[in-house]
Amino acid sequence: MTKGESVLRLLIVDDEHDLAARLARMLKRRLADLGTIKCEIEERFDDAEKRLADEHFDLVVLDVRDSSGQSATTDDLTRGRSLYERVADVRWVPVIFYTAVPGQVEHLAAPPLIQVVAKNHLDEVTQAVRDGLTCGVPALTRHISDLLNRQLGMFLKDVIAPNWEQMATTDMSETALVLVNRLSAWLKENAVQELDGVIGSRVGTVVAHSSVARVYLNPPVTSHLTAADLISSNDGQWWLVLTPACDLYEDPAVTGSVSGRQPKVEFVRLVRATEIRQSSPFLTWDGTRTRKNEQALKRIFRTDHNRYRVLPKYLNIPNLVVDFEDVSSVSLASIRDLLESKEWKRVATLDSPFAEAFLTAHSRTVGRIGTPDIDFSALERMLTTDPTAVDPLIRPE
Repeated sequence: MTKGESVLRLLIVDDEHDLAARLARMLKRRLADLGTIKCEIEERFDDAEKRLADEHFDLVVLDVRDSSGQSATTDDLTRGRSLYERVADVRWVPVIFYTAVPGQVEHLAAPPLIQVVAKNHLDEVTQAVRDGLTCGVPALTRHISDLLNRQLGMFLKDVIAPNWEQMATTDMSETALVLVNRLSAWLKENAVQELDGVIGSRVGTVVAHSSVARVYLNPPVTSHLTAADLISSNDGQWWLVLTPACDLYEDPAVTGSVSGRQPKVEFVRLVRATEIRQSSPFLTWDGTRTRKNEQALKRIFRTDHNRYRVLPKYLNIPNLVVDFEDVSSVSLASIRDLLESKEWKRVATLDSPFAEAFLTAHSRTVGRIGTPDIDFSALERMLTTDPTAVDPLIRPE
């Protein structure tokens, strides 16, 4: 990227205006190779929060202590942290804590997206800002926002406006549902290719295959337990939820209310998932490395295997093997207690169509009816002999 190709907006939040202005001039000069650096300064924390909620910034340089006395927060030493937590719920951006009290926020550090630098360490703050801007997240979030706005505009122009006379007579919640479903479907099918050049890789070649990133919603997007949830325990065990989503669905806003929608089940079916090196097929092959055992190990990677299915490694999920013969029923109440106590954790949910494939595979495994193979030799003879001859599949009287 060369100067002029992009405008990167930085918000510096510091009640010491002279220091903030000096920092802004330095960042513009030292980061000019990344594009046009536009630094804006806010001295009041409350004003900064409003701007972050209403405007788009690529990165925030944030002081922790506010001595102006103008913020609504009462504890001077935690105002920066409090602002970060509030803004993160509205519009998250990479943050550089540039502060004289770094100890107040060191526990939040997650470089390069959240960094902590002591004040007056100008070289360090420059590098921290550079790392935050070049990690790819600011550009990616900006382009995703542009994509959403463009698709929303196209939907309003091509669908809502021409059909408003009919749609105006329906419940607006139905229109909202159509919009959400359309955006979701479009993003899943097209957004990654649209972002191909933004993240600096050939995404299209990945999308055409079963990239492991497509298997999971990590972390889960629902607030309650649902079908195809992947759960881990503190002692390293893994389970996949097999109970249908419709039986587990609940309204989180009214959970516990008599009038709210409650789950239909008392018990949840869980299938064990084992790290692949501890799975039965691997242990059998590793113990006796014969061609037969090798073929059995390879078969677990097929999508038509009746007993085993493989879940690939992704982020904090190891390579796992699901064994549909190792199924347990655990009360929903017990699972909730374990999740609340953090002994268990919902790590991810399988995305569509992988979730449906695993649930269908389990149903096929437990519900299949074995039949003898049909001998088609007679049919083969019929098809390769004189068509005027007597059909060998029909017994003559």
